[in-house]
Amino acid sequence: MRRFRFPGVRLGGTSWVVAGSFADNMRALSREAQDMQLVLFDNEYGSNIPSKEEVARLAELKEELGMSCIVHFPHDICLSPEAAERRRCEDSCLRMMELFAPLAPFAWILHLDGEQYGAYPSADMEGWLEKTRRSAARLAAAARDKSEICAETLDYNFRIVYPLVVEQGLSVCLDIGHLVRYGHPVLEQMESYLPRTRVIHIHGVKPDGTDHQDMSWFDPALFREVIKRLGADGRERVMTLEVFEDNYEKSLAAIEKMMGA
Repeated sequence: MRRFRFPGVRLGGTSWVVAGSFADNMRALSREAQDMQLVLFDNEYGSNIPSKEEVARLAELKEELGMSCIVHFPHDICLSPEAAERRRCEDSCLRMMELFAPLAPFAWILHLDGEQYGAYPSADMEGWLEKTRRSAARLAAAARDKSEICAETLDYNFRIVYPLVVEQGLSVCLDIGHLVRYGHPVLEQMESYLPRTRVIHIHGVKPDGTDHQDMSWFDPALFREVIKRLGADGRERVMTLEVFEDNYEKSLAAIEKMMGA
């Protein structure tokens, strides 16, 4: 394998491609990729939140390997209608922003979750949008650069929340796999949101809807068109292969095949 080079976009992978620490995964990714997305969890089943000392060592390794980093927040905001739960999730995101500041992340990935799945994120859209606005504003106010916070495209139509994203000065994480998974028009959505997109997530989707699969499950013609559009406007972006474990190596092989390498 080799480091992949695409015009206007750096290839990234997740921190779950090999068994081991964040540092182990960064070393593994550095052979082909230029960025690592730290996928965090912190719940009743366990936590992978590192210590300040581990973050400091990771910052040194990042510079040594010529990598950048993205941090995916461990908690979504606005998942719950309860004010106390929303505040708890916001507080978690703020702590992560402080903890990982030494990494100078290229982006922070944020889920503006709905209270329900489907085309509309809530039965009370006005109320949900106001709660989401308040939560997003609190995080944006604490950011070094609010445009580094990227709201990710999820199951619902992103046009519902896009005006709020613009209002708060946030960027977009355009999850191509999610657009495919939930039947949204990929190229139309790219045209709408690419000017504000900082990060792209890409992954395969099986016919039964199972996503975050290796890239052999991704349409080659669509992949080539996505790459073409990403390199057209001169903006710096990261495209993260949001797959895990063995699906990462499988995805690299699939991309080589799709690009005729």
